[in-house]
Amino acid sequence: MEIDVGTRAILKLMLLPPGILVLLLLIGWLFARRFFGRFLVLLATLALYLLSTPAVVDLLAAPLESIPAVSKTELRDRRAQAILVFLADASRNNPERDGEDALGPLSLQRMDYGLALHRQTGLPLILAGGSVKGDSTPLARLAADWLTQRTGIKPLAIEQESRDTRGNAFLSAELLQTLGIDRVVLVTHAAHMPRALLNARAAGLDAVPAPFGFEHTPPELREPVEIRDWLPQPGMLGRSYRVLHEMLGLVWYGLNHG
Repeated sequence: MEIDVGTRAILKLMLLPPGILVLLLLIGWLFARRFFGRFLVLLATLALYLLSTPAVVDLLAAPLESIPAVSKTELRDRRAQAILVFLADASRNNPERDGEDALGPLSLQRMDYGLALHRQTGLPLILAGGSVKGDSTPLARLAADWLTQRTGIKPLAIEQESRDTRGNAFLSAELLQTLGIDRVVLVTHAAHMPRALLNARAAGLDAVPAPFGFEHTPPELREPVEIRDWLPQPGMLGRSYRVLHEMLGLVWYGLNHG
């Protein structure tokens, strides 16, 4: 089932926090004199609290981030030929850049890790990402400019037509075929990696997953739980949103390609 980009964005805002919580609170307020309304207000308040705590973010992310970080040994043994970075977001209308677009924080994090792997392995970088809504500078072009200006390194190639993860994978597969590259190291956030790998394999990509930016702490690195882990903290709701976004994305993939 195909849904246009605008409709998809609205659905995400309504189905994920904080949009869904605001909707529940509004409905609860409208029916405040009934048990149903009071229950919705209680449910939304409880969900807002839980999704704003580090402990719940960790619990939600743990099953999603099941693919471990790549080791130096694996990078060497798998003999990849390039590093493929799936880009994520852009920052629009930046006054300090005379209104020009720039890479968003998630894309910058992926570029930083891709660059670290490039320096570690010497493998060339390939950047994938277009304009999500079709009205801004393609992400791969922004990333290529950032890379060249900041480091003097030029990417081997860019894919700048895709608008989502599936497009990243299939258009990158076509690009890699023209370059004669059979295996790549795939860079994206740990929570996004399961969906990225599903699409990459569907496109015929032989990808070595290199996840980073884990939202959960592995058991061997976890410190004892403290009271502050169960207290609401700034930024945790945004992290919950990203994890739930990926869960919803996996459900959507299963419905359409399962």
